[in-house]
Amino acid sequence: MKGIEKRLREEAKILLDAGTVSVVLAFRDGHNEYCPVPFAARDVSDVDAIVFNEYCTHNLARYVTEYDPGTKIAIAAKGADSRALVVLIQEEKVKRDDLVILGIPCAGMKDARRGTVIDETTTGGTLNPVIYDILLADPLPETDTSPYGVLADLESQGHDARWGFWQREMSRCIRCYACRNACPLCYCDPCFVDQNAPRWADKSPSLASNLMFHLTRFYHLAGRCVDCGDCSRACPMNIPLYLFHKKVAKECEEMFGQVAGMDPEGKPVMVDFKVDDSDEILI
Repeated sequence: MKGIEKRLREEAKILLDAGTVSVVLAFRDGHNEYCPVPFAARDVSDVDAIVFNEYCTHNLARYVTEYDPGTKIAIAAKGADSRALVVLIQEEKVKRDDLVILGIPCAGMKDARRGTVIDETTTGGTLNPVIYDILLADPLPETDTSPYGVLADLESQGHDARWGFWQREMSRCIRCYACRNACPLCYCDPCFVDQNAPRWADKSPSLASNLMFHLTRFYHLAGRCVDCGDCSRACPMNIPLYLFHKKVAKECEEMFGQVAGMDPEGKPVMVDFKVDDSDEILI
């Protein structure tokens, strides 16, 4: 990780000094070394504050849409971050020419809050960036472990048991919107839940309004979620949001042969009609 941190600082200095980019999206220390926070380096003097370690888990693609169109941005991008960038490029929220992607192959990232290693059980397990301009370390061998294996127990249960599971989980939601705010692909402004005309859902927590919010958000992300796991890690109630996202992603892959964020030349599955698409979703 220290080798990646050194390369990241070196490339950031070169890009900022040459004026190639206006900002470098990376990480800096938070209140301790286990809680690095997203950081925007705007000047060469900022670069020495950049860090990278196993706790740098935030998907930095979340911040790309905060900048005006045409802003030249360098971004430290892990595997899932790069997949989110692909979707943002596909959806024309950012232009590829405005990005310098500093690709970071990495494994063994850690969730400081839970004290666990992050793997394909809660994420897609993408170890290498799918697009990059500069690769900051040698590529890692990709695993052949399915990210959908964690769904087996839930899928083995009957309809009533699964519905009961999600009712229990969603009833615990306090509607803090940390999941939405952490997601790199929840960029709608305003979010549907913040609209008053029409009013889609109550903002106070209740099972009915919680289900309305989460189910709508889940399906807004259908075929787009890159399985970075930031929503689940951000949730103060530890609701396993990743399970629903994975289930929808699995269905998209099985029916349409599409994995979100893997093909910069492609389109998200829900906006890409093919005459031989499966009709199973309509049944």
